[in-house]
Amino acid sequence: MYVRRGISAGRLFRGSWPFLLGASIWSAIVVYLNEYLGLHFLSIPVTPITVIGIAVSLYLGFKSTSAYNRWWEARTIWGGVINRSRDWGSSVLNLIHAEGREPDPAIRAELIERHLAWVNALAYQLRASSRFMRADPNRLFGRRIAGDERYHQTRACYRRFLSEAEIEAVEKKANVATELLRRQGDRLRALVQEGFLDSYRQVAMMGILAACYDMQGACERIKNTPFPRQIANFGLMFTWVFIFLLPLAFVDIFESETDLHGLSASMSLEYVLVMIPFTVLISWVFFIMEKVSDSTKDPFEGAATDVPISSLCRVIEIDLRQMMDAEDVPEPLKPAEGVLY
Repeated sequence: MYVRRGISAGRLFRGSWPFLLGASIWSAIVVYLNEYLGLHFLSIPVTPITVIGIAVSLYLGFKSTSAYNRWWEARTIWGGVINRSRDWGSSVLNLIHAEGREPDPAIRAELIERHLAWVNALAYQLRASSRFMRADPNRLFGRRIAGDERYHQTRACYRRFLSEAEIEAVEKKANVATELLRRQGDRLRALVQEGFLDSYRQVAMMGILAACYDMQGACERIKNTPFPRQIANFGLMFTWVFIFLLPLAFVDIFESETDLHGLSASMSLEYVLVMIPFTVLISWVFFIMEKVSDSTKDPFEGAATDVPISSLCRVIEIDLRQMMDAEDVPEPLKPAEGVLY
């Protein structure tokens, strides 16, 4: 997620220059075929292209809105993860006790550490490669993270909160995050048997675990359900159709203008050449519109425009460790090149 005020011109150019070069070459080819080789039949009326452009802009607006709603739902879910994590920390500190005696501090530490393991295991599973991950790292908006424990690219991100025995046990399961929540429930039942929880307090804490199950399921739904292919693919197809036809229509417009003003042959050629930068500019606008929606539709793939779940995990760890008065409180994650991952 970008945290700077705007996207730098340099970043935009690095991501756009292949398109700008290709659009310039195609526009120049159209001018050459029309003006130098006399293939005037290539030019087409501007009216149908205008209609196509309006349709494409409306379609891309719908696609962008749908993609943003998907991104915002993911961010809202992780806001809930933060809130329920704070609830869990408060409940562990205040609800686990018995008349005249306090539990071993290691019990509370175990429940907090296992919860941190769940948060980070969930982030790791969401950041794992999927068949829906974009093959192109979307150079327009920056590189995708790779191979860094801080950004949940390795299992070490959650293993550090667990004992060796528990790591071995949970990694035998297909879904590590689900297994960690189940183990939290088992530990609460054991605390009831030991007299540190009554049924009311157990139900309250199990309610937090149930909310965690719900939020994990919501994240997995977004991760495992692709953005509708018919929306994504046709939006891309329509954009490229419009970009391809645009120079053919602009040649007709500029030629009509030269005839209207009675320009000489040399001046007419110079005037038509002005068409190239205008065509490239309009094409680039549609290209950016399509890229914006494409970069937002899959919010957990580790790209620069995704939900910053690694930073949110660090926020949770800081809060829970400070609740425990721990000394090893980590620092918040810093943005990398203006991007918070």
